[in-house]
Amino acid sequence: MANIVTRVAKFLFGSAPRDTESPQPGKTMQSTTPQPSPQAQPQGAAQLVAPDKVTPVADAPAPDHPLANRGAPGQSAPKSLRDSIPPTPTVPPNPDKLPKDAQGNPRSLTFDEVRRLKDAVVAELRTIFDPEIPVNVYELGLVYNVSVGVDGAVDIRMTLTSPACPVAGTLPGDVERKLRALDWVAAAKVTLVWDPPWTKDMMSEAAKLELNLM
Repeated sequence: MANIVTRVAKFLFGSAPRDTESPQPGKTMQSTTPQPSPQAQPQGAAQLVAPDKVTPVADAPAPDHPLANRGAPGQSAPKSLRDSIPPTPTVPPNPDKLPKDAQGNPRSLTFDEVRRLKDAVVAELRTIFDPEIPVNVYELGLVYNVSVGVDGAVDIRMTLTSPACPVAGTLPGDVERKLRALDWVAAAKVTLVWDPPWTKDMMSEAAKLELNLM
């Protein structure tokens, strides 16, 4: 009986091959996780964005345009750039430029004289040009405010086409010197401001026509 049991055991367990091989150290086991097909992956980052969600970028001005390479119009100047532009030196008022009274002493301007002086200031601003743009600073819309007092003090608030304008450090001083040369101008001050930022919409129709922007 024992021989029969032994023979049956050998038949049952000895006929099936046993896998006695065990993984060896350093031998990579093949993963059974299915890998995605290479064809299912996007062929580049462009395919990750739907074409109808792409916002077109406006064309940059032509390199030979007088307003090209001047930074980004419509943006305020960074603080570091504003600080790098030196202020114009302060020149004390010269009351001798004012009209004289019957005794030959300087007197205040009348309201009519203030109006005439403001017209003369605007006319002078129309003669001042950016060296690279064939349009005066007044028609370009760079002058935000012209203020004239009865004491002959002229105050100008102006900006530039962009913070990167190459004449940022010299143009305000040139404007001051030209205005101080006018009759009845006892003092002139030009303040360079950046708000609101200059845009092409501030230009006059004549300036836009001159620069072929219409």
